[in-house]
Amino acid sequence: MLNDRRKVLLSAWIPAAICVAMIAISSSDAFSADNTSSVFRPWFQDIFGPVGNAVWVRLLYDVRKTGHFFGYGFVSVVFFRAWRMTFRLSRAYSAVTASLRAAAVALLSTLAVSSADEFHQSFLPRRTGSPFDVLLDMCGAVTCHLLLFAFVGSLLELASTTSPVVKTGGRHHAETLD
Repeated sequence: MLNDRRKVLLSAWIPAAICVAMIAISSSDAFSADNTSSVFRPWFQDIFGPVGNAVWVRLLYDVRKTGHFFGYGFVSVVFFRAWRMTFRLSRAYSAVTASLRAAAVALLSTLAVSSADEFHQSFLPRRTGSPFDVLLDMCGAVTCHLLLFAFVGSLLELASTTSPVVKTGGRHHAETLD
């Protein structure tokens, strides 16, 4: 029993730890705009042709901010999964309660990681820490949670739909798709 619990916790939290490690790595000077530009600009220009400096700076900025939005959205969903699995282990919570609590704690976890990331960047010479980035990260997290709940809610609604009456052996009963 304890071994099964440990396996569930490891499978829940290893992906979250990997996400946090990836954020820590990408928060370094090595991933500053100057460094990523020197890697991506030649590749981009090989595919799409020459791009002026002003256009490139704006494009790189937009790509980096889009990465914030979707990256932290993904991280928050991974946190949601980990927290939900953890809460479900206790069996004290229903699936719905565990999901709502997991979403709230996942958003708080995402806020903590995002804030720590921006705080860390404020000490690096080629990076800047920005409260705007934390806000953008949280917008991505909330958006991904809304999409997740819309999708999962639709699946749950579909799974609990009662099929038409089925006749079996002279008796009629409704089949529930669980």
